[in-house]
Amino acid sequence: MELIWIPISVLGALMQAVRTAGQKSLNVRLSTMVTTYVRSIFGMPLLLLYLWAVSAGTGQSIPEIQAPFLAYSFAASLAQVAATVFLIQLFTLRNFAVGTTLTKTDTMLTAIIGTLFFSEVISLTGWLAVALTLAGVILIAVARAGVKAFAIHGNRLEAWKPTLIGFASALGFSLSYLFLREASLSLGEGDFLIRAGLTVVAVTGMQVVFLGIWLLYAERDGLMAMFPDWRLCSFIGVTSAVGSICWFTAMTIENASYVKSVGQVEAVFTLLISSLYFREKFTTSELGGIAVLIAGVLLFLL
Repeated sequence: MELIWIPISVLGALMQAVRTAGQKSLNVRLSTMVTTYVRSIFGMPLLLLYLWAVSAGTGQSIPEIQAPFLAYSFAASLAQVAATVFLIQLFTLRNFAVGTTLTKTDTMLTAIIGTLFFSEVISLTGWLAVALTLAGVILIAVARAGVKAFAIHGNRLEAWKPTLIGFASALGFSLSYLFLREASLSLGEGDFLIRAGLTVVAVTGMQVVFLGIWLLYAERDGLMAMFPDWRLCSFIGVTSAVGSICWFTAMTIENASYVKSVGQVEAVFTLLISSLYFREKFTTSELGGIAVLIAGVLLFLL
């Protein structure tokens, strides 16, 4: 049972890969902020149902909520929204290879920031595993986009825009992982399922409220434009909810940096989709990146 966080993280990565593809498609028709909101508002019903099912299934009552839990949950909620906004902004850029690759540095940022300022305790093997998974996903990205895609031409802000947005997204996601783990840990020693369930409902619920209020004020027409696209929005909401349940559960059990390192297998799922659906062949460099990434994941089994 102590390694159950690994398959949970893998499932979370699969859901994230599928959800991100849906968000990219939806962002063609809806604004960045509305596309960000879709994952919260359409996923919330499933999250509430999950929390009820866990409470009923385990016979445990909802843990008592204290001020630290609310503070950590709110911080995680803000950081996650900001990171998602930056990620979706990358979709609108002509060349976002370097930006999307930089978002994958969230694992290393989580490990460093978590060790310095949070409760992350990482072993030497853990650091090696984090580094290997990061190296693997970067190899895959470079192999897919080509080295020229990562060249920065000139010193203009526009040339550096994908880099800055990608790093900002990575930093936001890193902080969200760390805050949500602290929120879950602040609930005490109860069952990890009920603590993770309450945390994911609290964090997502806060996003539904404060982002919803902002959109009603700033983008009322865009907010209403979600509903004609309800099928795709529902798909994004469900995959996001399942992914969030997986991430929050895994991070309640294990270090956030370890969980997200295993979650780098999202890159492998993306390649598999390209191969099976679009009939694209793996290159030697991509296979090498997959091998390095998987080696990093396997280190967590030691």
